[in-house]
Amino acid sequence: MKPNPGGVAIDAPFSIADDVSKTGYLAGVYAQDEWKVTDKFIINGGLRFDQMWLFTNANQFSPRISFTYLPFEFTRFHFGYARYFTPPVLVEAAPANIALFNGTTGAAASGGTDPVLPERSHYFDAGVDQNIPFGCSKPAAKDCTDLDLGIDAYYKLATDLIDNGIFGQALVLSAFNYAQGVVEGVEFTAKFHSGNFQAYANLAVSQEKATNVVSNQYLFGADELAYIDGHYIYTDHAQMLSASAGASYLWDGTRYSVSMVYGSGLRSGFANTDHLPGYTQVNLGLSHDFNIVAPNKPTTVRFDVVNLFDTIYQIRDGSGIGVFAPQYGPRRGFYVGMSQRF
Repeated sequence: MKPNPGGVAIDAPFSIADDVSKTGYLAGVYAQDEWKVTDKFIINGGLRFDQMWLFTNANQFSPRISFTYLPFEFTRFHFGYARYFTPPVLVEAAPANIALFNGTTGAAASGGTDPVLPERSHYFDAGVDQNIPFGCSKPAAKDCTDLDLGIDAYYKLATDLIDNGIFGQALVLSAFNYAQGVVEGVEFTAKFHSGNFQAYANLAVSQEKATNVVSNQYLFGADELAYIDGHYIYTDHAQMLSASAGASYLWDGTRYSVSMVYGSGLRSGFANTDHLPGYTQVNLGLSHDFNIVAPNKPTTVRFDVVNLFDTIYQIRDGSGIGVFAPQYGPRRGFYVGMSQRF
């Protein structure tokens, strides 16, 4: 509501024009080279320069280097470092004129409309991949039974960490920056193959924390800003555990498959200090190739069941930073599809 010239509040919707127009430009140039020091040791190095002309202008030189070492035939170690420069999405970074909403129910609860800045980060990554062949000399051959295992760890230290969210009824994302952010995690992967049978499993453990909102502060309440300025908080899309697994078997021309996804729950509550319960979803599928057009151009017909056990779970509960409304995972669904290879 907004008071009219007579001092009486107008209890009816009305329009406020808040138009922003901007043509943005991004430019970049990079050079990269690979040095094969030995058959078992490889170095990749490069340098990149980025320039942005958006609502703010900025640039950065970004070096990067990685090392790959193969001590044994089926073993590969890798380590890398990269400096990144990430401009904000233009439509999400448009400046807001919050003074237009003064005296209305849409007035900002707190001040601050500093422009969204590019994110600058240092990124470190290290891991090892191991292939274990069972009774064959050529991994990944069609008739080979083998197991692929991998572990990868990463660490990211960011300045002006970019995040976004929906801060109102309009389904429009708004971006903002945290002064500092830390992202770290480790991922485990496994893939097994034996004839017509395949299986996989993945597990990721990660967290992203940030502090001190330094742009578009008006999106937050004063109590949230004060808390975030003095604490590292979890970002809204941070989930401690994520996992997936699946298997498939090809029998008499028909492929049967099962898959599972698990999440420990996204953040919720005041300043993302809580999180939702974990969830598990199981899916089934089968597909068959028919040689209708030609033997080498199969027509694939498939049937899938999503959320086999009809598990009801929330992805969002409407609380947390930049989360306006609750969201749920899909209920049980049955799907039929057909594709033609040309």
